[in-house]
Amino acid sequence: MRQRIRIGSRLFLLVLLLPVITGSAQDIQIRTRVDLVVVPVTVKTKADKLVTGLTKDDFTVLEDGRKQTITNFTIDPVPLSAAVLIDTGVSESSLSKVQKTFPALAGAFSEFGEVSVYRFDKFVKKVLDFSRESAVVETSMKTLGNIKGDPIPYPPAPGGPFSIPGPVINGAAVVPPGQIGPASTARPKRIKVLNDAIFAAASDLAQRERDRRKIVLVISDGYNEGSDHSYDDTVKSLLETGIEVYAVGLDENVLTRALSLLNKYAKATGGDAYFVSSIQNIEQSYATAAEAARNQYVLGYISTNRVDGPAPVFRDIQVVVARAGFETLHRRGYYQFP
Repeated sequence: MRQRIRIGSRLFLLVLLLPVITGSAQDIQIRTRVDLVVVPVTVKTKADKLVTGLTKDDFTVLEDGRKQTITNFTIDPVPLSAAVLIDTGVSESSLSKVQKTFPALAGAFSEFGEVSVYRFDKFVKKVLDFSRESAVVETSMKTLGNIKGDPIPYPPAPGGPFSIPGPVINGAAVVPPGQIGPASTARPKRIKVLNDAIFAAASDLAQRERDRRKIVLVISDGYNEGSDHSYDDTVKSLLETGIEVYAVGLDENVLTRALSLLNKYAKATGGDAYFVSSIQNIEQSYATAAEAARNQYVLGYISTNRVDGPAPVFRDIQVVVARAGFETLHRRGYYQFP
């Protein structure tokens, strides 16, 4: 009798559960990990002209040297979220020029763009949170109009016999009688938190909508000293969030531009750097940067690499165009997670 009751109870329970199981069968989803790697790419000629009209077949993507299959391709312009960083510690003459370009800077972004504004020198200060009103952006920039730059440009001229005051013999200063040593011309150590400014902007940009292209536009002499964040930590935060750096370089001579920190940030993240001096060229660089960021080729692929351990792995990316004479700008890689 008890055995019949147990069998009957099990059959009754199965009858109750059967509609639930069969009814939810259509809702059951089998999930697999699919990592779509998205790579915005700018293509330029040797004369720095943007190249348009390319197709998916013109591109080859390599990850850690291994060819990847491009599954997604688009050339549609996208709205921008831009964090503008203004270095108020550049030379007095350069800052004066930048202040005259504020209307052009505010107007460089389309009506679909949103802009935040920061100033930095020894500290970082947010001047304006993200706004889509160009008049509001320009007004916020004008509040920086009365700031004076450094009357003596940094970094100081390279050392050498001509940098030593007084008489010199075999490259060494001659100490006059009665003088303990040559007069010191060293200036106090300069503080410029360029890394911290970019890191702060990247943290704010990471909170914006995912369908927007995110860039940092930094106007600076590229000097960094005293930042809490290192260059490597800052670049990692940019790569993890897909943020590109575009830089307008001031007060840098031709010999130092290739090694400039601004150039390093731009190359690592897929942006670009423009080293300019005249007001006209500064204004043109704003428009060029905004146009390049809005109109990129966007390539997508499913990585054939997999992470074996528990920690993320950095993957190197190379994008090659089949046609000769073209240069590609894109982020140098990404962090693949387990």
